[in-house]
Amino acid sequence: MDKITGFSDDELLVKILSFLPTKFAITTSVLSKQWKFLWLRVPKLVFNERSMYSSDFFDRYFLLRDTKTYSKASERCQRMRCFIDKNLPLHSSPVMESLRLRFYNALFEPEAIKLWVEIAISRCVKELSVTFIRYKGIGNVLLPSSLYTCKSLVTLELKYDILVDVPHAFGLPSLKTLHLRRVIYADEESFQRLISNSSVLEDLVLELHPGGNVRKLAVIIPSLLSLSLMMPDQCSEEYRIDTPSLKYLKVRDYCKSSSSLIENMPKLEEAEITAGYNIRRLLELVTSVKRLSIAISLDEFAEAAEYNDEHGIVFNELQHLKFHINHAYCSKVLYWLLIASPKLRNLELREPISRDHMGTLVCWKHFSVPQCLLSSLQTFKWRGRVDGKDLVKYILKNSCQLKTATIMFGPELDPQEKLEIETEVKFCFRGSSTCNLKVLHL
Repeated sequence: MDKITGFSDDELLVKILSFLPTKFAITTSVLSKQWKFLWLRVPKLVFNERSMYSSDFFDRYFLLRDTKTYSKASERCQRMRCFIDKNLPLHSSPVMESLRLRFYNALFEPEAIKLWVEIAISRCVKELSVTFIRYKGIGNVLLPSSLYTCKSLVTLELKYDILVDVPHAFGLPSLKTLHLRRVIYADEESFQRLISNSSVLEDLVLELHPGGNVRKLAVIIPSLLSLSLMMPDQCSEEYRIDTPSLKYLKVRDYCKSSSSLIENMPKLEEAEITAGYNIRRLLELVTSVKRLSIAISLDEFAEAAEYNDEHGIVFNELQHLKFHINHAYCSKVLYWLLIASPKLRNLELREPISRDHMGTLVCWKHFSVPQCLLSSLQTFKWRGRVDGKDLVKYILKNSCQLKTATIMFGPELDPQEKLEIETEVKFCFRGSSTCNLKVLHL
């Protein structure tokens, strides 16, 4: 109660409105004269074309002022654009905490979006998110140059058809979070200036545009804690990562021609790797992690298993492994990972594979049982097809310290397949007498 006694009546109402979606906060303006302009003091605004179309929001809102109805999406869109044009300049909160714009219609012109961003910058915006998907004949959104010198900006998220043209006079001294998903860059220098000259940046997400103009990138950021890098086919030819403070790394690399240089990550704790190429180098550089998620799609990873035998790759700190491989060498690769992870405590397997892909499990019987199964594995989760039941039975049989095993059946399995797996798993031998088996039907 003490936390709200210091607010005036209007301040308290604004505080309450700040917890509502913007479209509901706006509708309160018709309640009375006192409420008419209160929503314009709300520090966080979201204008999402699709969510505001839901339930004919703008039709219902404007019907309270006139009797003309508008049913076509383009007319609603026109109303929404006019509404933002009229009201956003009247925003009166001392600081705009957040502005999120989501537009997918040609009626939202790039120049209008640019103007709205300029208004947010003039209000010392802290969090700015812009998503724009253009139609034929509509250009990309060119954001104002003042964005790249905004001292208040802490979070910047840009998605899709936005042209990023970073001036040489650049500086975002407060920027900690930067998410760039499939945007267009004026040139490679603009891209590099944006990701390299933010001195306190901690969270960076880069999803490159397929066929874009970025061929080389260097992420050299001493302050960075989290990095997500998504590279589609036919994109960057070379990337370098040098992030001494990094704790979380996510890489999705489907570009066959790219080469990677990842170095100086002594504090890395968690990694997610999805790749079809350049797998060996990636795995060598994340051997110190405690949590690892791997999804491999091509046969090259079979060679990676042999590579481990030659060069002794070991995940000495790995405790949590999530393994998702749609691949003919599934069980061979899994065996290699288990051998290379002597301290593994938690194992999660997902196997969306066809029936002929588990045949190599028989080879496990000719090798020693992985050390982690004998001494450290405590939890095991599995979701897969009927042909993966032998793998589940092997894990249960040889895991001497296992406490919990969870078997999950998805809707893709028919009832007979589910019954077959459940029956065999429940009655198979278990290496741990204290193992609690759970069966879930998703």
